[in-house]
Amino acid sequence: MSVRIARNSGFCFGVKRAINLALDAAKNHDSIITLGPIIHNPQMVQKLASEGIMSVDDTKEINNRPTIIRSHGVKKETLLELQDFGIEIINATCPYVSKAQEQAQILSKEGYQVIIMGDKDHPEVKALRSYLDGEVIIVENASELPAKKFGKIGIICQTTRNITDLENLVQKLISQSHEIRVINTICNATSVRQESTVELAKQSEVMIVIGGKNSSNTKMLAKISKNFVETYHIETEREIECKWFKDKVNIGITAGASTPDWIIVEVHNKIIKCMGNIDKKVDNIEDIPGFKEDE
Repeated sequence: MSVRIARNSGFCFGVKRAINLALDAAKNHDSIITLGPIIHNPQMVQKLASEGIMSVDDTKEINNRPTIIRSHGVKKETLLELQDFGIEIINATCPYVSKAQEQAQILSKEGYQVIIMGDKDHPEVKALRSYLDGEVIIVENASELPAKKFGKIGIICQTTRNITDLENLVQKLISQSHEIRVINTICNATSVRQESTVELAKQSEVMIVIGGKNSSNTKMLAKISKNFVETYHIETEREIECKWFKDKVNIGITAGASTPDWIIVEVHNKIIKCMGNIDKKVDNIEDIPGFKEDE
């Protein structure tokens, strides 16, 4: 029996940074909020709420309280609104997300028709769009491209997308445009987690993908894993059904970039219990076979 975890599973740099900024800020303020969930993991957001860091969805709910900007960023006009009202801002936007916003503006100023590859309803993409003037095309993949000819095309990505989708998008646009400039803003943490998941999925009989059902990068891991093996996307160990592991000996675990360590450990131990070997329970994520932290 083998229960292994994909390398680099769990919190990425941007998420760790956002959580640490929030916890440090909370030490210095009696009342502090995040504008929108700071990350896409309901259990972590609930844990922060238990420590007094509440989440609100609308600027009208801020009531002059110090405000933490979520890791996905916020719309440009929202940031300006907070500044105009003199709200104290703790900006926990992932630096890679901020970089994508800067690069998108450069493309726009240089006259490129900007195409964003991402989920138009995701807060990161909504924020990214807000930094651009004029028409912007947002697609999830090449199949959503409009059937028209373009002059200068500038492509930028939501940081949690898949490199193969980007390659397919570029390939399709070659015959539809005179000039293409590609800024690959898919972050390294995303790519590494996807590659590790594929590697482990190929060696497993069942894959368990752990993370928020609202997490873009976790959903992408589940989508990729399903191409190779039976896969279940769960948020916590309570969703596990022991029948998934009947007559199986090689189980793989992977987790999105916003999944806390304690949830991963609980899932590992529940799987071990289902498979009848509680002697292999662990107390820390580092003790799960296969784990390797981001370098």
